Amino acid sequence: MRRGFKSQAEKLALKHRANFGLGPHERLDPKAFLKSNGILVWEPSDVPGIDSAHLHQLTVVDPDSWSGVTIRIEEKTLIIVNSTHPDGRQANTLMHEWSHLELKHKPNRADRSDGGLLLLSDYPREMEEEADWLAGCMLLPRDGLLHHCGAGMDAQRVANHYGVSRQLASWRIGKTGVNRQLGARQY
Repeated sequence: MRRGFKSQAEKLALKHRANFGLGPHERLDPKAFLKSNGILVWEPSDVPGIDSAHLHQLTVVDPDSWSGVTIRIEEKTLIIVNSTHPDGRQANTLMHEWSHLELKHKPNRADRSDGGLLLLSDYPREMEEEADWLAGCMLLPRDGLLHHCGAGMDAQRVANHYGVSRQLASWRIGKTGVNRQLGARQY
């Protein structure tokens, strides 16, 4: 990641959360946040006219091959999230997709569907890492992690509190240095 991005992302996340009426200790509802920003959230079954065979492929045969996709139709932005994934993973997917939008990332490749929709894919690795980091900041702000972990919450309790996966909570706790900072306080 580019120099200074992590601290910039933490500040940006706190600003967006505050504008939404949340402090760093509170759970963010990604769907409500996106709606407040004019972004629609759909599940695959919400797509008008989706062929039942395609829906079956996406949600039954191969649901692990995708998490979410962002589509722009005229002036509307739409995120389709994989509804077969657990809620915590969906939360991360939604904020990851929002992060690409917020950071104005441009994909390596863009395709047009038969219906003329612009389909974006293949972001460079650095952009994926930035989107991962900003999504994590939005869902699990460092200040909130420091507070909750300092109060004795483990990664699972933090995950439950913020509505994310234990894996994401553990990753954020480790990558933000919260464990090291709290460990140093104990001595």
